[in-house]
Amino acid sequence: MQYTEEDRKVLYETWMSYKAKMRVTQIEMAKKLGVSQLFFSDILRGNLPLEHRFVSQFCQYMGVDPVLTIPSLREQIGSSLPNTVTLTNTYIVDGNIKNVRYSGNQIVVEYEHSVTTH
Repeated sequence: MQYTEEDRKVLYETWMSYKAKMRVTQIEMAKKLGVSQLFFSDILRGNLPLEHRFVSQFCQYMGVDPVLTIPSLREQIGSSLPNTVTLTNTYIVDGNIKNVRYSGNQIVVEYEHSVTTH
């Protein structure tokens, strides 16, 4: 897989956000990845090409999904994804359902609820 300059920029921006939020240094992240700080910096600056192993590990440590984060991976996967999917939701109501209607993206459930007085 050949990563693009846009992929590198997005990875860099993701790193800068993560770094600020989690207060992690380049040295600490480089150590986690098992690379030198110079190597880490050169990859993020574009002096060295992005490699799949590095991108996968880096995203894993930052807690982001590379497929959702890296534009070219998103495009590659997106072309094989269906345009629609069918989802199912189950609801539990506090009573007995009397009527269900739907219109567009809205569902109306009418149900009978027992009310006790004290």
